[in-house]
Amino acid sequence: MHLQTRISFSCIYYSKDEDRPETVRGKLKTISGLAIGALFIYWFAHKLEWRSVWLEVREADWRLLGLAVASQILTYVIRSLRWKTLLAPLARTSFKALLRATVVGFTALFLMGRAGEMIIRPAVLSIKEKIPPSATYATVIIDRILDMVMVVIFFAVNLVFFEYVSGDVDAMHLFGVIRITGVLLLGVSAAGIYGLSVFRSRRQGALSFVDGRLQWLPARISKAVMSLLTTISEGLSVFHDSRALTVTLGYTVALWILVVATHVLVIRAFGVSAAEIPVSGAVFVMGLSLLGSVIPTPGGSTGPFHKAAAASLAFLGMGHNKAASVAIILHLVIFAPATLLGFFYVIKDGLSFARLMRIGKQPLSLDIGAPRPAPAMTEVGAASFVDAKKGEAVAARG
Repeated sequence: MHLQTRISFSCIYYSKDEDRPETVRGKLKTISGLAIGALFIYWFAHKLEWRSVWLEVREADWRLLGLAVASQILTYVIRSLRWKTLLAPLARTSFKALLRATVVGFTALFLMGRAGEMIIRPAVLSIKEKIPPSATYATVIIDRILDMVMVVIFFAVNLVFFEYVSGDVDAMHLFGVIRITGVLLLGVSAAGIYGLSVFRSRRQGALSFVDGRLQWLPARISKAVMSLLTTISEGLSVFHDSRALTVTLGYTVALWILVVATHVLVIRAFGVSAAEIPVSGAVFVMGLSLLGSVIPTPGGSTGPFHKAAAASLAFLGMGHNKAASVAIILHLVIFAPATLLGFFYVIKDGLSFARLMRIGKQPLSLDIGAPRPAPAMTEVGAASFVDAKKGEAVAARG
């Protein structure tokens, strides 16, 4: 029997319910992302001496880079354990299935951006576990909220203790602006967490209020907004379970300590001592490089990430060519392990990202006014749901 493995490198989603204009919008989004990425790559690369960059990479300590890769792989293990805690009120899940879904999700993030990851992670889990994607979207959203808040906390608190001294008046002024911005972001994060907690405790009244105020919008848009808010409110139950919250926060702190360790190890691999760039400097680089990753370009924010990481390293006194080499390797260390593992699982299971997007998008049409399916059951039953998805995987091999 001939094995056909189809891997889609595009986030364009085709469905019988979608018309051609939607496909055109998807193509325009992809093209714009590629154009933005190309501009940032040019900005990052056009003044570099590539021979020097290559020499810096060749002289790096590959033992430290290996430890950085191991640290990054451990983050996926911890992400899976945290997701298991978030899913505990809904269903019992195996660690293996969660790890598989997590790394395939990060492969989707690399190829399609964050929106693709948030759809594909639940879809992959639904194939291995009797949990429809609609039941897990909330946990993925909360997962991302926790990461976003923890990054801000690490970055902002670090700025309070990070001592930056430069004879350049403009550089000192810029650092002052960055420090103030970090403190403001910390305040916004604290207010956001409090607001989410209040939203969860008063969810029925809040949802009814918002639903009433959205009646002027087209029905499709208002239903989509309300479906998203309802999903988020369901996932916020972790904030009102002290044990689950403690475990979840513990995993989140451990996760970001490992991410910091990854950055430190990569920087040290290029012969940069703690006296030149301390751990607090690595946290500074991490925060700004992740800020650059917010700009949506294919390849894990290729271009914006590199420019932000290299600029932050140069700001701390590193030479431009060395800063570029560190940024390039740092990006590879962060994304390569999950991407390779993700492709391995997709090929092994005979899946494609296009098929996973179709599976993941099916529950997004739920009507906010209709009864929501229980976590263990869809319209055709959880068993039928999973059997159908397994059938698609088998058909791909035929």
